[in-house]
Amino acid sequence: MEFGLHPGILFGLAIAIFLASHLVLRAPLPLAFLVTAVATALLGDFGIPFRHLVEGGFGFINLVLALFAGAFFGHMVRESGAADAAAAGIVHMCRARTLPVLTSIGATLFVVGMFVGLSGVAVLSAGVFVVPALRRIGYDDPTIAAFIAVMATAGMIAPPMNVPAMLIADGVNMPWTNVSKALLALSLPLAAAALVWFTWGCGPSGNGPSGAGSTKQPALPATNVNEGSAAACLRGLAPLIVIVAIWVSVRAFPTLIIDPASPLILVIGGLVALPMMSREKLGKAMMATFSGVPLLLAAVLVTVGVLVQIMTLTGVRGWLVINTMSLVAPWNYAGLLLGMPLLGGALTSISVSDVVGVPAAFSFIGQDMIINVAALSGLASLAEFVPPTAIAAVLSCYVVGGPTVGQVVRRAWPPMLVLAVLALAMLVFAKQLAGILT
Repeated sequence: MEFGLHPGILFGLAIAIFLASHLVLRAPLPLAFLVTAVATALLGDFGIPFRHLVEGGFGFINLVLALFAGAFFGHMVRESGAADAAAAGIVHMCRARTLPVLTSIGATLFVVGMFVGLSGVAVLSAGVFVVPALRRIGYDDPTIAAFIAVMATAGMIAPPMNVPAMLIADGVNMPWTNVSKALLALSLPLAAAALVWFTWGCGPSGNGPSGAGSTKQPALPATNVNEGSAAACLRGLAPLIVIVAIWVSVRAFPTLIIDPASPLILVIGGLVALPMMSREKLGKAMMATFSGVPLLLAAVLVTVGVLVQIMTLTGVRGWLVINTMSLVAPWNYAGLLLGMPLLGGALTSISVSDVVGVPAAFSFIGQDMIINVAALSGLASLAEFVPPTAIAAVLSCYVVGGPTVGQVVRRAWPPMLVLAVLALAMLVFAKQLAGILT
């Protein structure tokens, strides 16, 4: 590198450029990422590396496809009325009791998150079932958004997928086997903490954190005699049942059934709702799928891929790797607890798992790698609530309509604190837990 700037200096300049463009100049997040990437390449004396810009843009194309597929599924079941019918049936069968409704409707988020391995896709696809159900028992919109984001994140951490953990495992050449116990040790307590918190700590009684837009929603009664019936509920749940059945079948009979991948499975599930909707509603669902927040987040994923590629080209990524691996206790634990969520807030939990999670796992090479990977994926998942990306929180606000990310974070922090404590404890006591969780 002829210009001679140290990668650490480039990293500091990249942060300054990003903050100036996004916070001061108010550039949209994708544009801010792209400007930061190009400016970093220029400062690193690489000119404008078109090949790397294009190649980086395709780094997360599989996640972009999953994002649009999840949005398509969610909008199809919403516009067809399937989500409302399923919600009415679940509330009726649970007799409108808070904990049973939360458990039943939260399970849909958790299960979808398990199989797609991405909280944002789970929010878009399964969150539409949660909103009408929780509104019917009196939850306000910010609390509904917080519940959706937390449960989707818990599902993302659970086996068999967990994309952040899979990226770390791939980076350290660890086979993706025997990971279920360690991932369940993080995801199930998080889900249980969410059910407890959103039932008694931040429930429909209005005891949760206050803030603008937190007005309690009135409980929504059934509008006709058929709504809430078992048959209507099954019809509403049909798209969800189809995608879960495909996921389970693929894993139960891996040698007989070809895995069509999550994006195609979600599209198939969305098409199940097609007979229940008019042509006008179909057009509305298609327009909503490829516009607004889903399109913005797809652009974020593309430009984050570009930024990560430029970080690799300029040596910034290598510098982060070396410094991450050189940290010693207790600073390594503190650095990961703070650094992964904060950097992940800018780069997304997926990117920070790849950039920081892989060298961090290597830095704990003396202990069980499965536990390292699981714990680090838990710390990376905290970034789902950290701006500016905060993907789970942002998409939950989009699905619900109205709340802000700040309102979601104020309601979601207790269960996420449970995740942070568990992930850090798993990393600290990995040697003692190796015989139990692996």
